[in-house]
Amino acid sequence: MKGQREIIIGLVGLPGAGKTTVANFLEKHGFTCVTLSDFIKLEAQKNGVTRFTREILQDYGNRMRSLHGPAVLAVQALETIHTQKADRVVIDGIRNVYEVKYLQAQSHFTLVGVTAHLKIRYERIRKRKGKQWVGTYEQFQMTENREEHLGSIKTGLRVSECFKKAAITIINEGTLTDLNKAVHRLISYE
Repeated sequence: MKGQREIIIGLVGLPGAGKTTVANFLEKHGFTCVTLSDFIKLEAQKNGVTRFTREILQDYGNRMRSLHGPAVLAVQALETIHTQKADRVVIDGIRNVYEVKYLQAQSHFTLVGVTAHLKIRYERIRKRKGKQWVGTYEQFQMTENREEHLGSIKTGLRVSECFKKAAITIINEGTLTDLNKAVHRLISYE
């Protein structure tokens, strides 16, 4: 990736895997971050929504895909990238296979899967600053199931299917230093 002029890294993973932490690391190393849920929030705000839960974002995202095509969020991300004339970009929060397909058509795109064991992810989101999980482990599992099967096959969420299409996988079960080293290797290799 190091020698390429334009680099777009897409991140896919289940809640608490570390996608946003990876995106933050990349931002500190000169990448522009585009978060797909930001486009969903803008759409929801047009309809008067002011409070965003995971479920609201999931439902609005699926509605947007139904109305505007299954790759709508990826299309908006690329439009933003081109408007900003960014050449090193990380796209956080890919959850639909058509988003992946659209982005993989770009010669400078790499999909990176970030993963960790379910219990590790649960503990992380329980301790997350500002957006802690307040439910039980069983409720977290149910919420995760929504990430896998919400909506139609074409317009719905299919995180695991997207993850299978990743060119690179980062297993994030160690320390923050371990994760940062893995991401640094990702952007440093030739």
